[in-house]
Amino acid sequence: MEYPRITVDELKAMMDKGEPVLILDVRRQEAYASSHKKIKGSVYLDPDNDAAIKEFAKRLDKNNAIVTYCT
Repeated sequence: MEYPRITVDELKAMMDKGEPVLILDVRRQEAYASSHKKIKGSVYLDPDNDAAIKEFAKRLDKNNAIVTYCT
């Protein structure tokens, strides 16, 4: 399954307009922990933790845009 990609500028425009968007940071734990660059308001979700991903997915509002980012 393919999902559309957006640019950083498109994401910023969405955020500036106040559009409901969930930003998921799905970098590996080591990359996340060592990075000083994080998007304000983003939620970290460890891509290696299947149980946490499944539990998190149950609570998602499927009517809002979901943007993921990683390295």
